[in-house]
Amino acid sequence: MYIIISHDVDHLYTIEHWKKDLILEKYVARACMEMIKGRISFKTCLHRLFAPFQYRFCRIPEIVEYDIQHNIPSSFFFGMGNTLGMSYSINQAIPWIQFVLEKGFDVGVHAADISSPTSIQREHDAFKEICPNKTFGTRVHYVRYSDDTFQSLATAGYLFDTTEFSKESFSLKQPYVITAPNGNRMWEFPLNLMDGYVLEKGTDKASERVSELLQQAVNDGAHFFTFLFHDIYFNEKTHPDWIAFYKWFVETCEKEGHQFISYHQAINILENGQ
Repeated sequence: MYIIISHDVDHLYTIEHWKKDLILEKYVARACMEMIKGRISFKTCLHRLFAPFQYRFCRIPEIVEYDIQHNIPSSFFFGMGNTLGMSYSINQAIPWIQFVLEKGFDVGVHAADISSPTSIQREHDAFKEICPNKTFGTRVHYVRYSDDTFQSLATAGYLFDTTEFSKESFSLKQPYVITAPNGNRMWEFPLNLMDGYVLEKGTDKASERVSELLQQAVNDGAHFFTFLFHDIYFNEKTHPDWIAFYKWFVETCEKEGHQFISYHQAINILENGQ
């Protein structure tokens, strides 16, 4: 089975949130609540309380290094707009986009404004200016979408989208093509697994649940399995259980003989029938 891993870049620096949104306040409050409920240790809570006072919030260099070590051609999605706590600017994102590209990874758009075809096109075109020689895909921030969203994304010129996601239950839905009115073809890669939906209610049984999901995918004859892990959680001090889960997932896939590929590689396989 082919495993596709991607990372949404929701935050870059702590300063981007000061007086602009409540992300840091919610981050601190949530840490305290999780400690009270016994989900995290006092030490982990302290690290989270100090995190808002650090300059860099993202963990792109750390997860890039790990993915390189394990030959994972992951994709990173960067915002070209602001919404729901994603507050960094395009200029702040550009150096990180270049960094990821230089490391040999794919980049795409973490779409923010899907209120109209015009806003969707604007974000696509803004990213195209940064990466004029690249084909790229997208995933909408907070996996929001309506009946018209995918058609608008395809019309805008995205090669693929990986927004479709079942928030109620795990889904093993496989990739399919969306054809826009203007003739553009876009591959939709439904998201099979997201970190928060398996870890936020506790990490005790996360590995067991995902082991069952991977086995179910194999039994069902699924060719592709998509997994989203936000880079900010790749932090042994603030999220030790989450980073441990990510490493467990990777090592489990390696042991089971699954192959890590990128969205671009998956599209080549799908288009060529390999």
